[in-house]
This record gives sequence, structure tokens and C-alpha cells, in this order.
Amino acid sequence: MTVDRGLLTSAAEDQFGKMPPVLVAPPSRTFFAAALVAAAVAGVALGFATQILQGWLPGSWAVLANSGVMWAVAAFAVGMAMPSLRSAAVGGAITLVVASVSYYVAVDWLEGVSSWPRGAVVWSIAGIVAGPSFGSVGSLSRRSRQHRPSAWAFLAGVVAGEGIHLTWFVGNLDLRPAGIAELAIAGTITAMCLCLTRSAGRTSVIAASAAAATLLAGRIIDGVFAAW
Repeated sequence: MTVDRGLLTSAAEDQFGKMPPVLVAPPSRTFFAAALVAAAVAGVALGFATQILQGWLPGSWAVLANSGVMWAVAAFAVGMAMPSLRSAAVGGAITLVVASVSYYVAVDWLEGVSSWPRGAVVWSIAGIVAGPSFGSVGSLSRRSRQHRPSAWAFLAGVVAGEGIHLTWFVGNLDLRPAGIAELAIAGTITAMCLCLTRSAGRTSVIAASAAAATLLAGRIIDGVFAAW
């Protein structure tokens, strides 16, 4: 039996008077701080997992463990778990910055190689810039059904951008299978997004823009490492 919720609401208002609006309290400062601590823990886990997995994955597939895509997906996932859009943006940045530091700590501890802090500094700056975007988009993918296809198309574009970089712009031919795999994953996600949205043009533009931005960011970071 289907019940008309509008009739129930009208009846309740007639009996008790006009019902006051339901107010949803924002997350407390303690909860916000706990969420950011969780993001930092996720960053430590990400940094150590990157170092460990790149030694376990066979051959050139190890590049997938030590890749920007893996970190982007992690920040995206952290954003999905955060209690608010603001905490998602901050949490995404914290995750990537902590991961940048913990990765090189893991190199020192697990490989016994003392690494120059240049890499941690460069990737931390990149995390401060990109982390809020990945975290915010991850939050939107969970909180807004309207923006969910666009959010996932953005992530697919990031994956595609790195796939293009590994397939066409890296001289090492052994990395091409990993790049082709990323392109296949990105294409699958984009196709699913296009099936779930009425704004196919906007979704396609978001994916293409994210791919182009990822390619540009990769070239900039490579140039910084080459010049420093």
C-alpha cells in the first residue's frame, strides 16, 4: 500500500500546528579534527604502501604503485569519507602531504637509502595544490547524485592523463602496458559516467580537461626535478 507522505504531513500540521524545520548541526570541531587525523593516518599508510607495492609488483607494473593516479585515488577516497566538503578539501591535502613525507621515510627505513628531501618537498607542494581538488571531488561524488557522474569523470580524466603520459611521452617502452591499462580503466569509467548523466557534453569536457591538466602537471613536476 502506498502512503501519500504529503497527506501525512498535512495531517500532522493540522493536529500539532506548523512543524518547525529540522536543523542539522554541522560537524563539531572535535569530529572535524578527528577526521583530519584519520586523513593523516591514511597518508602514512599510502606512503608506506607505495614503497612496499613497488617492490612487489612485477616488472614495469611497479610504476602503477608509485604513480600520481594511486595517490589521486587515495585522496578522492579520503574525500568521500570526510564529514563535510571543507574537511574533504583539507583532508585531501593532508593525505598527500603526509604521504609525500612518509614515502621517503619508508625508503630510508625499508631500503636503507638516505634520500635527499627534494622529492618530499616537491610532492608535498603538489599535494597542497592538488589534494583539495581530489578531496572535494570525492566528497561531491558521495553527497551529490547530480554531480556524481562529473566527479567520477574528473577522476577518469586524471587516470587517462597519466595513461597517455606513460604510453606516448615516456621513452621506456616497458611502461606502455601499464599506460594502456590506465587508458582502458579511464575509458570504462567515462563510459559509465556518460550512461548515468544527461549532460554528456559537460561530462566529456570535464574528463578531457582533467586529462590535459594531469599531463601539464606531470611536465611541470618533471621540469622542477630536472632543474633542481
